[in-house]
Amino acid sequence: MGMTRRSLPWRVIILTIIVIVIGLVVYFSFQNAFDLFRNFRVTINNESDYDIVSVKTGLEKGDHSKNNIEDGSLYILQRDVPSGKKVKFAPQLNLSGEGAIYLEFTDNQGKTQNHTVCGYTEYLSGNSYVTITNDKVSVVEECM
Repeated sequence: MGMTRRSLPWRVIILTIIVIVIGLVVYFSFQNAFDLFRNFRVTINNESDYDIVSVKTGLEKGDHSKNNIEDGSLYILQRDVPSGKKVKFAPQLNLSGEGAIYLEFTDNQGKTQNHTVCGYTEYLSGNSYVTITNDKVSVVEECM
């Protein structure tokens, strides 16, 4: 006896579902590895009691000078980061050669802080995660 015409579509549907599930498992397993090759992104998690009212990212050259003269070496985030909120953004920067990326932010009390969010980069790719509390700022770098 051979296959009936009715059983063939069900086998195709089941096989398609299995392939999709395997693809999703592979994608989510390697998602962090793929993130390293995307454009550089910063995630700010504001756990402090204060709103962040100004955020800038820029490039540092090898001598740790902030080089804001060249086009594309400074990016200003056009929104606030309210207390208790998280913001993710991709600063539009242009790097020739190598350098580092800094983040400067000011809270609604007027206190300004400056932190390196990527200590070394040639490709402006990867992620940095910045957590701001009342007591400290912690940075996790995953950049290239």
